[in-house]
Amino acid sequence: MSMLKEKIIIFTDLDGTLLDHTTYSFEVALPMLDFIKTHKIPLIIVTSKTRNEVLRIQKVLNLESPFIVENGAGIFIPYKEGHEMISMGYDYRYIRASFLKYAKSVPMHGFFDMDDEEVARYTNLSLENASDARKRIFTEPFILKDESRFDELKKMANADKLDIVKGGRFCHLITRGQDKANAIKYLIKYYGKNSKHSFKTIALGDSANDLSMLKSVDTPVLIPHPDGSYLECDIKNVIKASFPGPAGWNAVLKEYFNVK
Repeated sequence: MSMLKEKIIIFTDLDGTLLDHTTYSFEVALPMLDFIKTHKIPLIIVTSKTRNEVLRIQKVLNLESPFIVENGAGIFIPYKEGHEMISMGYDYRYIRASFLKYAKSVPMHGFFDMDDEEVARYTNLSLENASDARKRIFTEPFILKDESRFDELKKMANADKLDIVKGGRFCHLITRGQDKANAIKYLIKYYGKNSKHSFKTIALGDSANDLSMLKSVDTPVLIPHPDGSYLECDIKNVIKASFPGPAGWNAVLKEYFNVK
């Protein structure tokens, strides 16, 4: 049975997955991006990035599908002239107040503490994109200066119904129980309700904060890091891409859809 006779939703991480870890380019993924667009397959961005960052990327990719931001904390669904926002976690004021409390005992440096120039240096983003990255709605990315204190910090966060996850570049202070998987499940139900079809699902990611996403789909795809190593992963049916970043992303989807 051809994959295209089934309804499919693709969920994808951005940094180190659809976007190159260093250059943020997606050029080598263009063949399958074009295929996805031609066949009207929903491509859902699932990222630690902010709403403003994703809107910019969607414009470049010519995407109009829903998207998930800040590690599953918020879902944005196209609606009339804008987007409907579904919140899956605490708002940024509570997150930031908690961050300041923890920072008194654990040395950590958050996006709010940085200016655009500093975020640009850490991320390789332009100043404009770095500014968008600092416009948080739900979560706080930060640098933990002493990695050995991660577990201690996580316990402190858990006591406040919050959690810490590790991304490709930063740790993130988020609402406990909030993850990419819960947001994905919400959108799978949304698509099912609006189309009366069941869907096959595939997700692609490379970091620890992608594991819940990969566990929640039919076909999980792990993209290697730039050095060729893979995140430790115990998902039994995981497909390991042969190449890092958008090259691996393109190759796996080409094989998945049996594109010559």
